[in-house]
Amino acid sequence: MNFFWKIILFFVVIRYGFFGLLFPWISQLAVGAPNLLPAPAAALSMYTWLMMVAIAIYILSSEERSVDFMSPVHQFLKPQTSLLKKGIQLVVMVTIPLFGGWSYFDSNSPKMVSPTAVRIQHPTMPGSFEDMENPMRHPTDEQVEEFIVEQKELAEEAADDEEMEPVNVPSNKKEGRLALIAKWTEEGAALYAVNCRPCHGMQADGVGPMAVGWRLQPANFRDPGTIATIVEEYAFWRVSKGGPGLPSASTPWDSAMPIWDLDLTEDERWKLLLGEYFLAGVGPRQTEKLE
Repeated sequence: MNFFWKIILFFVVIRYGFFGLLFPWISQLAVGAPNLLPAPAAALSMYTWLMMVAIAIYILSSEERSVDFMSPVHQFLKPQTSLLKKGIQLVVMVTIPLFGGWSYFDSNSPKMVSPTAVRIQHPTMPGSFEDMENPMRHPTDEQVEEFIVEQKELAEEAADDEEMEPVNVPSNKKEGRLALIAKWTEEGAALYAVNCRPCHGMQADGVGPMAVGWRLQPANFRDPGTIATIVEEYAFWRVSKGGPGLPSASTPWDSAMPIWDLDLTEDERWKLLLGEYFLAGVGPRQTEKLE
């Protein structure tokens, strides 16, 4: 293989083999990302030009290398006697300027394209959800009293059954209310583990075992820009109606969220949100009230 084709092979291997194929894998392993991390287009263009300049400097820094590199070019450009070689020469000499002219025209000519839709992170919530409130965060006195009675009955059973663990009975309504909310939160975390963990992860960080299978990655609820920025009724709407329930504006949303109100009761969905916020370590945004 002569010097000319060695240079061409070197450029192709580095530009397309390393930067195109190996670099995304190396970047993913280096930072521990869940997906491949290809080089940005701007950086890739800069590296390509720098590599071409370096190759040119290397070739031109030696007269022998310059002659070796240009030898196949001179050989190709000299008058040919074979009809086939003349045809190839003509095709190449016509194609190169045409390709250059078309590339310049394509990059500078105005194009008729559909306007880019303004994407919004949080689409407008339907009015039917605006006045909702999570009843699991504010149990009624009757629910607290029933819970305390249930705990007393369980405590009596535990006292008679050595295999049962002791049961703490709240001494007043305040303790009972907190214990009941904690119980519902635990039930919500269990619902989350069954229904949401495959995509959103057990730590609510968006890296569940099925997360890599989706074009749009599941939300990371630990990110302060997700569920911590929305009121709880908004999260209830998203859980209830899923991806198919998103408004038509700025579609496609590419959301694979199922419609959970087909499989979970309203109370289960509210409990699930308790568990979701608890696992994420954040709370819902509180509605501002005018003084």
